[in-house]
Amino acid sequence: MLKYRTILYATFLWICLFFNHSAVVAQGFIVEGMVTDSLTQQPIRNATIRWLHQKRGAVTDSLGLFHLYHAPVPDTLRISCMGYAPVLYPVPVHLYAKIRVALMETNNILQDVIVYPKGYDPAISLFKKIMKHKPANNPAFFRTLQYDVYHAIEIDVNHLSNKMIQSKLLRPFKQLFFDSAVQGTATVNVPVFIHEQIGAYQFNLTTHQQNYQLYQQKTSGIKNESIIQNMDDFKMPINIYDNYITLLKAQFISPLSANGLNHYHYTITDTSVKESQTLYKLNFAPLSAGGNTFKGYVWVDAKRYAIAEMSMVTAKGSNLNWVDEIRLQQQFSLMRDSVYALTASNTSISFKLLSNKQPGFTAIQTEAYKNVRVNEPIVPLVREPSTHPEVGLRNKQHNMLPTDNDLFAFDGSKKYLYQKVDALKQIPEFKTYSNVLKTLATGYYPMGKIDIGNLYKSFTSNYIEGKRFNLGLRTNTLFSKSLQLGGYIGMGMKDKKPRYAFHALFVFNHYAWETLRFSWQKDFSPLKDNADELNENSLFGSLLLRIPRSAIYLVDNHSFQIQYQKFYASGLSFHIQTATQQLSPLFNSYFSYQNYKPILVNDPNPQMDGYRDNHVSFGVRYAFKEKYVITSFQRSSISSKFPIVAFTFTNGIASNIYALQSDLAYQKYHFSISQHLMIHGVGDLKYAFNAGITNGVLPLVLLDVAKGNDTYYYNQYAFNNMYRYEFASDRYLSFFAEQQLGGFPFNHLPLIYRLKWRSVFSVRALEGSMTEANKIANAYYDQTINYHFKVPDGVPYTEVGYGIDNIFHVFRLDAIWRLTYLHQPNTPSFGLRASLHFTF
Repeated sequence: MLKYRTILYATFLWICLFFNHSAVVAQGFIVEGMVTDSLTQQPIRNATIRWLHQKRGAVTDSLGLFHLYHAPVPDTLRISCMGYAPVLYPVPVHLYAKIRVALMETNNILQDVIVYPKGYDPAISLFKKIMKHKPANNPAFFRTLQYDVYHAIEIDVNHLSNKMIQSKLLRPFKQLFFDSAVQGTATVNVPVFIHEQIGAYQFNLTTHQQNYQLYQQKTSGIKNESIIQNMDDFKMPINIYDNYITLLKAQFISPLSANGLNHYHYTITDTSVKESQTLYKLNFAPLSAGGNTFKGYVWVDAKRYAIAEMSMVTAKGSNLNWVDEIRLQQQFSLMRDSVYALTASNTSISFKLLSNKQPGFTAIQTEAYKNVRVNEPIVPLVREPSTHPEVGLRNKQHNMLPTDNDLFAFDGSKKYLYQKVDALKQIPEFKTYSNVLKTLATGYYPMGKIDIGNLYKSFTSNYIEGKRFNLGLRTNTLFSKSLQLGGYIGMGMKDKKPRYAFHALFVFNHYAWETLRFSWQKDFSPLKDNADELNENSLFGSLLLRIPRSAIYLVDNHSFQIQYQKFYASGLSFHIQTATQQLSPLFNSYFSYQNYKPILVNDPNPQMDGYRDNHVSFGVRYAFKEKYVITSFQRSSISSKFPIVAFTFTNGIASNIYALQSDLAYQKYHFSISQHLMIHGVGDLKYAFNAGITNGVLPLVLLDVAKGNDTYYYNQYAFNNMYRYEFASDRYLSFFAEQQLGGFPFNHLPLIYRLKWRSVFSVRALEGSMTEANKIANAYYDQTINYHFKVPDGVPYTEVGYGIDNIFHVFRLDAIWRLTYLHQPNTPSFGLRASLHFTF
């Protein structure tokens, strides 16, 4: 139990350390408090708090909490929220005050008694009228939409008890967890991250053009651009009129979906008058458990049947991991007596690791809209954005935004977050804890200007080297922000041969990402091409092998290469690479062509030690509106809603130069297209087409060898019932598709839906051919040798699979059926593959 608590506390300490916050409470005249429902004692979100005699105000967050500054004079707070009676709360002059206010719900019941005919449901009638007027009220169908927007994201650590704060691990940092508990609560909520930005948005339905111009932004907690660059999903408000609402990449059925009557029960519970407009309160709740639905209400304009306000929460049993609930609130205003437009929005996501009683996180998104214009001519954005949006946002007073900002007037209620930055660094344990936790996250332990690692690659094992130990070093940003030097060296206990790799990376532009990389390697060619693949040469990979360890096809690679790459804001990128390498297969290679002789593992008098290859390649890639993460020395693609297209041309160069001598002249062409689609009502679809042509006579290791999988671990990039080096070609076309169906059919099965299992179907196919010259040179027709590769000519290699994902929230199990090329001995037609899969 002690070990469990230590790990759990360390996790939350890492969050706080990572966001670089301290616990110095802001000094000044401050009022903090909580607004709750007087009957249910539940917190009220989006309640408005205003001073009667000061131009300051605030809005409660998802926990019903608010933080407000005031002048050093007595004043009275007015607390109000739609559906509740307002409350006046006198506040004397105090340096720091905490209050708790309970609001009483008001019910403006119609005075007349209305008798409806049998079978008539007024709520269903109201819902149908909303559907009828949906095209006129849906902002997606506005001819034009323009507004200025303030956007903020805040992350809080919550459910921190005093016992946790006083634990041995967290005791040195207890000033970080200042006593922010409001009267009546037993835990502490600590803000650890905030990001704010102001910008302008325009949309034209006719041209389908969207434009978002960022004016200014500020982030406290993360010192790089990785998260800021991937907040596009949060900039676009949730559309309640959509049939499906996407949250954390999961699809939820909207209460205003066209088939909402099949998923929700509707009731009218109240009426109200706001700004001379009569409103009906339409409550909704899911008809059955287990689906991705909501529970809540909307206020509906009785004349236009448009939404004036929305408040809802994800229903219990929704198929989400690590999430307790998601709350959505929106307010709309009538624009020139025509349509309602969104003017305020609040989204809060409560994350949990184990249970609601354990520490968790809450991510709160707040948006405010000004100068909203609907169906009006597009006005050019005349205000110039900052060339670097962070410039000018940091000042000694830690103002949220420069004082000359004229778009939004704020009271500085978030100012206290920016004052908690420096004290944490003065704590001696900070550096030690931070370095240890960074090592667990990245595998590298920082020591001044260098990092030592990689922890997760320090020990490997294979049949050639036996047990192998590795030690790596790399420079970090303390050494240089534009240059990284790194490498590793390792030695196996069996063959006693050192193997190493070194690199030098120059980053010319961190925002457009322009780099030049030099690398040297004398090691095995990697058995993986993507960071999230399992390396079969690793210790963990060797434990999951489905073939004898001696049957792994390893290739010794001694290479030097130079690569330049550049990315553009449009989504276009290109790279140029030149390389020279010597490939020495550690298995029998029967390539016989011109001066080349077979390389046999047990040959006492080998005539060759490998194949020298010199080549230059050029590649171009287009990923429209791609989402990506940039860290100090790495750019990682996340996804794009649009197809990603790539083309690479490689030219092999024959040379008579002694160090570069090679007779291998060839040309390679490779084309790929892939996409990740979210199909509403069905699920996620991933697909990829790959095609390649190789002109030239080459050994097998330089031909197009299909990626097989020799382990029981599922590989999304490979043919999982195919062995490595089983199929090869010099012309090929491959196809991959994976359809995720979410919780179907498990969410319709009693009790089973509680497991939150998810279904996934997959199909993979490969068609290829090989010229006679390459077949003959690689002994394809020689029946005396013990190794024969296959060419998927005429009949494509095909495998299909069905998987159950989200088993215990982290495991996936796939059943794979191989449909073709089953005539060879020991060829499996069926196999089970397991994998780890972390997702919401």
